[in-house]
This record gives sequence, structure tokens and C-alpha cells, in this order.
Amino acid sequence: MPSQTLTDTRPTFAIEPCRDDAELRSYIDTYWRPGHVLARDERMFEFTYRTPWVDREVFTTGTSVLGVYDDEAVHGEAGRLLGFLGTIVAPFPRPRSCWLALWHVLPELKGTGMGGALLKQMQEIALAPGAKGPGWIGTFGAGPEALPVYLKRGYAVRAVRRWVYDVDKAGNSPRAASACTLHGAEREAPTDWLDYRFGSHPIYEYDVREDGNVFRTETNTWGVVTHCCRLTPNWANHVPEVADRTIRHAQSLGFESIIDAWSFDCPGEGWTLAPDDLPSVFHPPEARGNTIYAVGRPFVPTTVHKGDCDQDRPN
Repeated sequence: MPSQTLTDTRPTFAIEPCRDDAELRSYIDTYWRPGHVLARDERMFEFTYRTPWVDREVFTTGTSVLGVYDDEAVHGEAGRLLGFLGTIVAPFPRPRSCWLALWHVLPELKGTGMGGALLKQMQEIALAPGAKGPGWIGTFGAGPEALPVYLKRGYAVRAVRRWVYDVDKAGNSPRAASACTLHGAEREAPTDWLDYRFGSHPIYEYDVREDGNVFRTETNTWGVVTHCCRLTPNWANHVPEVADRTIRHAQSLGFESIIDAWSFDCPGEGWTLAPDDLPSVFHPPEARGNTIYAVGRPFVPTTVHKGDCDQDRPN
């Protein structure tokens, strides 16, 4: 992409596909958070940004990240990375979809328009006509402070809430909520994506059921937590058994336990909104809130799950 000038007094910069993975990982470690998993673990970096669905004609190095680089004529430091926007390329909710995952520019350059320019360029890539039809771009995990950025650019936005399962309220045969019908513009996550996402994760092990329900149980300093990473309309065939196993294991250790899920709407009987003081992250345990946002262009997917985008990964 040619160099761009924001104003006569602001730096000239170039937005290009990531030139060097090691440089990007160093940037994440320095400016996003020291020790971030994508900086410290090359396997997680590749799992996130080098999926089999990345278009190598667009992202020529195979890494689905756009970087902002210095123009040598302005700074004398050829190619210094000033910021980036990463995306997980996946075959849903359209066959060619970009799930945004990490977006950052250097602190002293915020307000210069660099972040918006990154998003504009990624949108053009994601939504350009292609052999697989129209594309999609969005994310799951946006905070309320980011919503104006998306809304003014034409994204749809919807709140996603966290739910916890109560075996006493569910009864012996809990009923699931009515299944949502996908609209004509979207598709379910296909089997090859589910095999990749839950079958080849470099760190986590998942309990994957034949009908597409997926669970992950961890024991941490707070207690025993089972994350429902994907709930299908048949969740009631599995969640009571998974909950019983989780509770029994926690009791054997003298720990607390929870079974949680993220969803637009209540999944069905036995599920209630998570209390505000319940930890939402566990390394270390911290209550960061039980509402996050899904955004998308041209639409928000009909359903979202904890296993979508980059929501279920090590800190």
C-alpha cells in the first residue's frame, strides 16, 4: 500500500501486511502487555494468526495482521512498527471471515488516525468481492469504550452476557431455549473449523461432543470452572452430566465450582445471569464484568460462543 499522510504535520506511514512475526511478537510484549501469550508462545501466535484460511495472496507472509510502519523519509528508521491490527481468518459466519483480535498503536500516536486507518484497510480486505462471495469482519470481546469506533463505521453491535448453570434450578430434564435460525447471509461454523479450533489447540484440551457442544474444565486458585465453549440447541443432553462431574470434583478438593457460558440470550432452564462479583478471569481471579460486545459488518452473527474469536485462550 502506498505511504499515506494524515496531515501536513503528522508522520507519513505505510500500512502493509506484517513483515516480520518476531518483530510483531516483540511489539506485543513491549506495548500491549509483557508476557502476553501471543508474545511468549510461538505456537499460540501461529494458531491465532496463521490459520489454514488465511489468503496468502493478501497476507503474503501467511500472518493475518496489518502493521503500520514508519516511512524512512520522515523518521530515518526504515520500517519501524508503530501499530498493528490482527485478525483470525475463519470460514464463518461467512466462508471468508475476519475476526479482529488485538488492535494497538503506540500511545504517543493515539488520536492521529492510525488506528482508524488500520481498520479501514482491514475492512477493505475482508469485504472485498471474492471467489467465495462477500466477506465478513467483526469481533467478539469488545468493551463498551470501543463501541463508538465501530458504530460510526457502520458495524452492528449486540451485547453478550455471561450465564451460570444452577443444577438445583435446572431440574432433572432441563429444557433448552428455542434454537435460533440463521439468516440467509451466514453459515454455521463448519466441521473443519471446529476440528482446527478445538482439536488442534496448542495449549488447551477440550471435551468435544459429537453434536458440536464443547467444554473445557480447569482447576485454578479460585476453584473448579467448566467453560461451555460452544453450546448447541442440544446442550441439555450434556450440561447436567458435565455439571455433576464439575461439582463432584470441586467437592473432593474442597473448592468452589461454576459452569459458565456466554450467549446473547438465556440458553434455557437452569441458567441465570452471572453475579457481578463472580470472577470472569481466573489467572489471577478477577471480576471484570459479565457483559461484552459482539460487533460485525455487515451483520452480527445469530449466535456467539466463548470459543469464538480469541475469547478462550490463556492470558
